[in-house]
Amino acid sequence: MSPVIEWLRNLGLANYEEIFVREEIDWDTLKSLTEEDLFSIGVTALGPRKKIVNSILELRKEIAEEKVAQQDVTKIIPFDAGTKPSKLITDYFICSVSERKKVCATDRAQTEVERTCSSASRKRLQKKTPAKSAKFKDIPVWCSIPGTPFRVDAFKYLRRDCSHWFLSHFHLDHYQGLTKSFCHGKIYCSSITAKLVNLKIGIPWDMMQVLPINQKINIAGIDVTCFDANHCPGSLIILFEPPNGKAVLHTGDFRFCEEMTRNAILQTCGVHSLILDTTYCDPQYDFPKQEAVIQFVIESIQAETFNSKTLFLIGSYTIGKERLFVEVARALQKKVYVTASKLSILECLGFTREEMQFFTLNEQESQIHVVPMWTLASFKRLKYVSNQYAGRYSLIVAFSPTGWSFGKGKKKSTGSRWQQGTIIRYEVPYSEHSSFSELKEFVKFVSPVNIIPSVNNHGPESSSA
Repeated sequence: MSPVIEWLRNLGLANYEEIFVREEIDWDTLKSLTEEDLFSIGVTALGPRKKIVNSILELRKEIAEEKVAQQDVTKIIPFDAGTKPSKLITDYFICSVSERKKVCATDRAQTEVERTCSSASRKRLQKKTPAKSAKFKDIPVWCSIPGTPFRVDAFKYLRRDCSHWFLSHFHLDHYQGLTKSFCHGKIYCSSITAKLVNLKIGIPWDMMQVLPINQKINIAGIDVTCFDANHCPGSLIILFEPPNGKAVLHTGDFRFCEEMTRNAILQTCGVHSLILDTTYCDPQYDFPKQEAVIQFVIESIQAETFNSKTLFLIGSYTIGKERLFVEVARALQKKVYVTASKLSILECLGFTREEMQFFTLNEQESQIHVVPMWTLASFKRLKYVSNQYAGRYSLIVAFSPTGWSFGKGKKKSTGSRWQQGTIIRYEVPYSEHSSFSELKEFVKFVSPVNIIPSVNNHGPESSSA
């Protein structure tokens, strides 16, 4: 029996076996499915869909914990056995004294980060006991804002002792645990995220407060300022300035850009604790700027015989990668086909009227289609897509945009091309997280006393893009 089928039966969802078999979803593909993917393949009922999504997240967590456990066992081996000690986040980021503010990136900061990381590892390795239900799980340090009663992206840890819940952006790994029955106070987020929370989860507007961009406001006696995180639409970097004077900057998920260094507030605020998106905190992940990858995709499309018999596929998440296919459409002056569910999301993202005109629901009107990322994961899956369009297209050209395509052993370029018969597959390192060199530059700019990593660098399973 297929492990995927056995997994479905254990969930009590055997009636969905046919869908998973038809879509050729194997164990590796299963781990990358999103809620939008499930909806698009026919798992439309909310209950089963949520059950599958939560089980996939647990599966990813177990895989990540196994890797952490393996690494922790390795750390126990004496140094003279030929092993090297693991690097701390601060070993990667050496902050020099800045002329504009005092920097305390000393051994105290190293010790603090080491203690934070070690504590987080211990918590992940602790076995769950029946006496400890999910609502009493320890809240991760990257979800609690020191010196404030606030929590960020902590909806899996809802408690009555907090009434201020910040949501950095609308990605499942950040809003997981948030349901229509939320009654723990107020949700603070961007206007775009609020629209998505209302549309997709059903949270009423009076339960949310929209946070302005680049404007300081006061919440419960604490100054809060938000900045564009350059991740997905509506994503925020949030600056908290509590009365104790120890400012906390929470990046959520972000992609560093030069514009951030020109922000007057960030230039002068003096950050004490930086809660940092460390998805790609490894020197091997030093991928190109987004603009370079976008240009590569445009030129690649132009080079692949742009005619009526070629179908171009661009991968996307539920939210994310929009800039890539919008810029392709703009440069080529071509419409892009999206599904009705995708269009309903795009309508929430603040695109201009001109940009919205690039999208069409009529697949006959466009040969550039936006598809879920998992459909481009292998030639086997693309062969299935090719068969569906056999009468209309003679060539399939697919673009899989993700930073994970740019790693150890991979050719360092703006993209790689493979071909099997009439199917061409490009892997392009278009990432909406900061590369390693960008993380270094951002930390040097912010010059924090403490760094709290929000993602453990153990591969794709440790984060959601």
